[in-house]
Amino acid sequence: MKHKDDHKQLESFREICHTHGLRVTPQRLAVYRELLASSDHPTAEVVFSKVRQDFPTVSFNTVNETLLTFFRVGLVQVVEGFGHSRRYDPNLTSHHHVHCRECGKIMDFVHTPFDSIEPPLRLRKDFEITGARVILTGICNNCQKKHNTNTKR
Repeated sequence: MKHKDDHKQLESFREICHTHGLRVTPQRLAVYRELLASSDHPTAEVVFSKVRQDFPTVSFNTVNETLLTFFRVGLVQVVEGFGHSRRYDPNLTSHHHVHCRECGKIMDFVHTPFDSIEPPLRLRKDFEITGARVILTGICNNCQKKHNTNTKR
């Protein structure tokens, strides 16, 4: 991430925390920085192991609750885990995800036509739709290569 973008996101982080009455503690800041530094939609376990390097006394529960709080106040999105641990995404811009059903890799992609999907009327009657995201599933190139190598033996 570019330094300017990093600074802008940290400033936005501070403003959102202030708006929601959350103190900007060193632990919260460390959790948020780990999310910004990650490009692979980390789980709470992954964030915990990285934050713990700088804060050895931080508990998993603290990191997990911090991530859930970040979700509730709109700092991050929860990415669909398909039966696995929740994964977190600090990228709040309009984008979609593709999941590898073999290794669990999640990649972001932008496809503008998907941004204008109109929810069915029956859903709009029962829900106030606040966002839409398309999720594609498949098998990534690395897993395809592994599968092809294993079948040739």
